[in-house]
Amino acid sequence: MFVRDGDAFIGTSLTQGGWDRRHMNGAAVLSLLGHCLEDVPTLVPMVVSRFTADLARPVPIGPRLHVLPEVLREGKKLQLVLLRVVVDDVEHAWATTLRLRVDDLSRRPGLPVSTTTTPSADALLESREGRVSMRTAHAQVPGFLHAIDLCRAPRRDGKGEGYWARLDAPVVAGEPQRPTAHITFAFDCANVMGIDDPMANVTMINPDVTAHVLRSPVDEWVAITGETLVDHSMGRSMTIATFSDRDGLYAHASLSQLVQPRPAD
Repeated sequence: MFVRDGDAFIGTSLTQGGWDRRHMNGAAVLSLLGHCLEDVPTLVPMVVSRFTADLARPVPIGPRLHVLPEVLREGKKLQLVLLRVVVDDVEHAWATTLRLRVDDLSRRPGLPVSTTTTPSADALLESREGRVSMRTAHAQVPGFLHAIDLCRAPRRDGKGEGYWARLDAPVVAGEPQRPTAHITFAFDCANVMGIDDPMANVTMINPDVTAHVLRSPVDEWVAITGETLVDHSMGRSMTIATFSDRDGLYAHASLSQLVQPRPAD
């Protein structure tokens, strides 16, 4: 999706979004932020616990962009990092990320347990086997759908549909896929979850995402489920989504959208 150019990155056509061919898909930006977060060292082993991104301006495809990290709070229990996406000295997006220490307490007696059981991905969605990837269904359209596998699948409880998703292209050319990018890319994929054709009559661009993460996913395939609530009197909507793997739910996210009618042809 991106190539390094000195201390900067350049987005390829695999970052292209569906709202405007000149601009990047939000998930591409989030995957790069997750990739770059792993360049920020920690004092002890840590994993993302909260990830909040603001996509304040569309990120253009073509110009060099910088991801500038700043550690706002350093410690052995938590670390707070600000990552800014800057193009031509203008901030286009940023993310604040809370990372918490990892400490295996599973062998200690008397610990609290979860107050609910969380179904696995396979229990939530029908199998991804045999399902047509959305990049196949939209093969003529360049863009982010060709950087991931994203397949629609009915929910086993009959309550609508969800997605199976996985990263299928390197985030940065010539560099291994990083675990945090695998966490962050999926958050934007939940945008307008449950709405069949969000681009038919309106645009529903999400300017933000906030996610809480319990743990890292255990494999590359993610099950995304959720719902979108629309308030026509406000001209906006919001999506609430869950992210699961074969061991159960591992993250929750929420996204806001601005609902805007498309201009008449």
